[in-house]
Amino acid sequence: MMASLSGLLVLALATALQSAVFSQIRLLQGTADLVLLTLAAWYMHEETPASWVWAVLAGLMVGTVSALPWWLFVAAYGLVAGFAMMLRRRLWRTSIFAYLTVVLLGSLWVQGLTFAYLRLQGTPIDARAALNLVIFPSLLLDLLFALPVYSLMDEWTAWFFPEEDVP
Repeated sequence: MMASLSGLLVLALATALQSAVFSQIRLLQGTADLVLLTLAAWYMHEETPASWVWAVLAGLMVGTVSALPWWLFVAAYGLVAGFAMMLRRRLWRTSIFAYLTVVLLGSLWVQGLTFAYLRLQGTPIDARAALNLVIFPSLLLDLLFALPVYSLMDEWTAWFFPEEDVP
């Protein structure tokens, strides 16, 4: 129970930091997605319980503070969660490279779905400008912040989900 409440607190804190602090850290027009990084780190740790609930909660939290619809983030974070859980099942030991793969593809999924939604809504966005000014810089920022977030989630996981000593 305490671990579930702490997970909810971590997602709420990541959402608040993303909307208040990380949205101000820009590279061209791209920003880092701290909630995506936190979710990917959560799903890649073997000790944490993997559930779709975390992706839905994260999507709802980000959707409430974003101008985009909530279901867009639920779908994008759901894809990230599904891919991370698939990797976690298929790999013997998850590694930092698996985490970076989830971050790389997850960032592309979130940005791609956002771009597709805005284009379908009639927003005149040039694909080349979107790639060069938003998607690639956001991807670079996500990869830059990925290692510190993974380290923080590693410490949090060790604190709330201690490994059992086997005699």
